[in-house]
Amino acid sequence: MNDIALKGTSPRTSGLQEDKASQARGASHWPSIGGEMGERIRSHDWAATSLGPIQTWPQSLRTMVDLMLASQQPVYIAWGPELTSLYNDSYVPILGTKHPEALGKPYLEVWPEIWDEYRPIVAATMAGEAQYFIDRLVALAGRSGRPMSWFSFSWTPVRDEAGSIAGFYCAATESTDKILTQDALRESKDDALHETGTRYRALFEALDQGFCIVEMVFDEQNRPVDYVFVEVNPVFEEQTGLRDAAGKSMRSFHPEHEHHWFDTYGRVALTGDPERFEHEAAALGRWYDVFAYRIGDPEWRCVAILFDDITERKLAEDARRESEERLRQVQEAARIGSFEFDRRTRKAVASPEYLELYGLPENLSGFFSYEDWIALVHPEDRLWVEAETRAAVADPTRRQLDYEFRICRADTGEMRWITARTKLIRDSGGRFVRSLGAQWDITAEKDAQAALRESEQRYRSFIAHSTEGIWLLEFDPPLDTSLPVEEQVELAYRNGRFVECNDAMAEMYGLARAEDLIGKTLEFSLPSSNPEARAYLAEVILSNYSVAGVESVEQDASGNRKHFDNSMAGIIEDGQLKRLWGIQRDITDRKQAEEQRTLLIHELNHRVKNTLATVQSIASQTLRNAPTMRDAKEALEGRLIALARAHDVLTRESWEGAELKDIVGQAIAPYTSRDENRFHVSGPEIRLSPRMALALAMALQELATNAVKYGALANATGEIRITWEVEPALPKPRVHLRWDESGGPPVRPPSRRGFGSRLIERSLSQDLNGIARIEFRPTGIVCTVDAPLA
Repeated sequence: MNDIALKGTSPRTSGLQEDKASQARGASHWPSIGGEMGERIRSHDWAATSLGPIQTWPQSLRTMVDLMLASQQPVYIAWGPELTSLYNDSYVPILGTKHPEALGKPYLEVWPEIWDEYRPIVAATMAGEAQYFIDRLVALAGRSGRPMSWFSFSWTPVRDEAGSIAGFYCAATESTDKILTQDALRESKDDALHETGTRYRALFEALDQGFCIVEMVFDEQNRPVDYVFVEVNPVFEEQTGLRDAAGKSMRSFHPEHEHHWFDTYGRVALTGDPERFEHEAAALGRWYDVFAYRIGDPEWRCVAILFDDITERKLAEDARRESEERLRQVQEAARIGSFEFDRRTRKAVASPEYLELYGLPENLSGFFSYEDWIALVHPEDRLWVEAETRAAVADPTRRQLDYEFRICRADTGEMRWITARTKLIRDSGGRFVRSLGAQWDITAEKDAQAALRESEQRYRSFIAHSTEGIWLLEFDPPLDTSLPVEEQVELAYRNGRFVECNDAMAEMYGLARAEDLIGKTLEFSLPSSNPEARAYLAEVILSNYSVAGVESVEQDASGNRKHFDNSMAGIIEDGQLKRLWGIQRDITDRKQAEEQRTLLIHELNHRVKNTLATVQSIASQTLRNAPTMRDAKEALEGRLIALARAHDVLTRESWEGAELKDIVGQAIAPYTSRDENRFHVSGPEIRLSPRMALALAMALQELATNAVKYGALANATGEIRITWEVEPALPKPRVHLRWDESGGPPVRPPSRRGFGSRLIERSLSQDLNGIARIEFRPTGIVCTVDAPLA
């Protein structure tokens, strides 16, 4: 991405840029010295190399080039990540046929024949170790007649403006003639040749690469068809698997050997142009990195072949390519976009998946800038994303940058959520140079999270406003459901705690809010000392913690008895009960109503039976003692009416009892009138039980009926006084009631006791557990009742 934007500053010309601008103005005139190589360096297309346009070269490199071109000694410079080659006119003979193509080429491409030998020396130099060699034997290709040469040379590491080693400066002098002359002077020509051969043989056998010299075989049309191994080194057999190859042809080993090998070596033999290539030798089951060059006179048609077995590397490359292809397919399937941003070019190379994420055309890869990217970030996220990016790039210790943000697609404007994972790559000084990253669309995940939050909000609202108690009991540690029931009951009391509930649940237990219940154990509502509570928990366990409509009897915070209707569902994983959800309704009022209804039904049954027994007794006694049916009818009707009146009084009081004055009033009501006041009633308020009220009502009915027929109400002057009082006594207070008639006809004791007298004396005595007496005085009947208040 754009490094100016990453720094959070506006584009402006820096001092370095001004220097570069000045350099650009004089680019066509630099270097101003150097003969042929100076001109070649000026006109070379350096933009196609890793060094970049000549106008952008650092001053350190420009200074080295000026020194090189001004030197009369052969000088070679290797610079940059690929060790790009530069050299002066004096160095051209050393290159031989490799000039002028060697200019601007990487060191490895210029000197492939010595790379394996000099690789560690190059590495040491680039690590800061200067090198110096005197009369060092070097096998260079491209030097006709001199396959082996001697040089005295030095390699000096050179640092750039940042203090990092950017390349090395090589000053060389060829000492081949000197060495050969010295050898000639020291020995005879044959000895010199023998020594040279010995050295050659030593070098030949010391090579750790495969080496062979082959003589090409051509057909009548001068087409290469085979080659014969003239000489092979010891490594040859190890890297090819061909034994005793010297003097044998390749076709004799493998007739199916690919023809491109013969074509390539034949071309080298005929043209003299060396070739470097990599090919598979399928017949040998191997891959080779090969450098081939002609040796000897052209008519010899001999080719020297230096090669390395690179089968393992190729297999690794194939595996890497397969892995990369699998990764590409995964990225394509998962829509994971990748990018690489170069701070120097301020552009990003993006994958098709990356461009698709942003709704960008595929041809934009390589031209996608930081500004293009940040413009697509959602306006509400843009400021913080830029701030986070600037902070990460500025911090030399930061290697990773991860964030989630929203974008607006370039094609549709649609808002999408993106996850970005970026690796920040820095130079040795900690300066940010480039970044590699992956991004993918997480809109579906964000939508799901939003839907989950909305669902949770609805759930919380439902629980908060529900009139039913909703609760969650959590067990820590989880409860083993394979244990015996009684053990599970004990563990439930020990490990179970309310972790969630609503206010309605807390209020059912007499608490003000849900927080007052959360954290409590089952002991709070179901005391473990209560057998009924333990039996209820056992029932839940036997149902495998899944019940509906089960009633429980519990206690609230004040110890009051409460009735609940419960439904529960346990969360069991691998036989372990972790949580228990429950919903309960307070049915205490309903249960109390049911108990009251049951009590009333029983009471009604009892009273109906008693009433029917009373009616049966009245009917039986009345019919047995009445002189005529008319008398029987009148007596029976009067007694049933009195019973009904008493029932009316009790019904008004819900059969919980009646006032004595109301019972008396109902009994005498049919015999009173506005014109006369023949009844005198007095006494305190006394609450009678239903049983006592019915018994007194029947007794007063009999007394009133008798007074009408024979007593104080049989004439116009008689009167009746009804009085009562309460006597405090132990174990219960007693009531004394008196019926006293006067002014009526003279009274004589009856010859026999009738039903009315027996009803009063016996029934009152039995029903009231008291004493009732009737006295037939001449002045009128007197009846007294003495009974405990029930």
